[in-house]
Amino acid sequence: MKKDKPVWKKLVITAAVAFVLGLVPYFVLVVRAGTDGLTLLQYTYDVSSWIWGLAVRYAPHIMTLYVLSVAVLIFLEGKNPDRTVLWLLTLALLPGVGVILYLLLGPDMKRIQTRKLFKPSKSYPTIVTPRDRCTPPEVKKISILAFRNSAAEIMERGEVQILVDGAQTFSAIKQALSSAKRFINIEYFIFQDDRLGNEIADILCERAASGVKVRMITDGVGTKKFGRTLIQKLKRAGVDYNTFMPVSFPVLRSGINFRNHRKIVVVDGDVAFTGGLNVGVEYLGEGRLGNWRDTHALFRGEPVYALNAIFLQDWKIAAEEDLSPDLEVFSPTHPNECEKYPFLPIQIVASGGSASPWHSIEQMYFMMISEAKCRIWITTPYLVPDGSIMQALQIAALSGIDVRILIPAVPDHFLVSWAGRSNIEDLLRAGVRIWMYEDGFVHAKTLLMDDVISSVGTANLDNRSLAINFEVQAFIYSRETAKIFERDFLLDLGKSRECILSEWEKRSVRSKILESLGRLWSSQI
Repeated sequence: MKKDKPVWKKLVITAAVAFVLGLVPYFVLVVRAGTDGLTLLQYTYDVSSWIWGLAVRYAPHIMTLYVLSVAVLIFLEGKNPDRTVLWLLTLALLPGVGVILYLLLGPDMKRIQTRKLFKPSKSYPTIVTPRDRCTPPEVKKISILAFRNSAAEIMERGEVQILVDGAQTFSAIKQALSSAKRFINIEYFIFQDDRLGNEIADILCERAASGVKVRMITDGVGTKKFGRTLIQKLKRAGVDYNTFMPVSFPVLRSGINFRNHRKIVVVDGDVAFTGGLNVGVEYLGEGRLGNWRDTHALFRGEPVYALNAIFLQDWKIAAEEDLSPDLEVFSPTHPNECEKYPFLPIQIVASGGSASPWHSIEQMYFMMISEAKCRIWITTPYLVPDGSIMQALQIAALSGIDVRILIPAVPDHFLVSWAGRSNIEDLLRAGVRIWMYEDGFVHAKTLLMDDVISSVGTANLDNRSLAINFEVQAFIYSRETAKIFERDFLLDLGKSRECILSEWEKRSVRSKILESLGRLWSSQI
């Protein structure tokens, strides 16, 4: 059942009606003025002169109010100095417009309020390893953090298969979708209306027509190229489709800046997928960037429940429909059947939105970097972390930890690329080793800590993923899985070029200027 319109929507509608009613006296006067063009023109001139005089008379008071509003808005956030400087510049250079931009793109006040009310749970789950094996202390600390900052339960029984490109990933996804018997829950940041998008859409339509319950979410900004024709095709076939925080004008939404960057597919509660790949032929390596190197993961067993629960939270926002009472119907494999899966501790951490008081995934990344004993290997398309992550990487490298970062040699976004390159010199000076992937474009979001923890999901190493967007990241506590991540990382290094500090220092003045411009906007990208 659809919920009633939010209060703010009712207020907007009421204000619009009041505005229209307020124009009625004006139109009455116009009618009385007669149809004489000069009379009407003179009346309009008199009204406009009165409005202009009023504006001039009260301009100093308006500007004072503007300055006070700016101060209040900026210092209400007051957490990130880079963001504060950026918004001060925006507000100073774009008077009036700056306030509107800040209200649309600024901090999530609901999250700030939620954080004030947050009280961490005093209890927490522990990983009980079989055969009396000792749980490494760093694993215990990180698992407790995930539970207390995002309520991520420890899933101990399951399987994970690491998929390293679009061909593997979409082959597995299409096979799972085609075999659906009960339900499909699917959400993507980007879902292109191209060959691959239509292939998956055809499967969804066929399954929906066969009686399978199909729910689909796409992001309102990321999937701007998701054509109306394809949407109508899905809906006619019975797919329950919704857009996450749609962007429509002239109606502007305060949450326009908070995008859903998650990629989740859940089929019958038996299998689930998440990772870096969106839907489109470019993710098969057929775009302008050529070969597309990415990492996705297929889960079975208990982790499927966690991914499905996150989807249902997003569905509540997108469809304004609470499916919590239906968890029994749309739950994953029965717990007793999960016993057949091997011991594989996993936590699925979600971040983003006002429901989460912390930047949960960012805290997990920070803890992994800080707790590493011998290595931290990172693959990310965007190297734009905030100050805390930058310091953690530098301190880890300076203390002798093997810190390696793999980024693309060829960018897909100009501004983000130069913002990331502005951090390279500082990291190299601290002893961090950085490689640039040259066999196409690398888009994976993975971390490997020592030989015990590996992570894969949707969160990039940038402020937008870690502090703004809705994201999901799996943290896997398995030495066997860590070996797979190690193997794949070393294979990628073989297709990459290492950045050498002495060579990097010789880059052109033009590059340094572009890096500085990119760094200026790094807090918002």
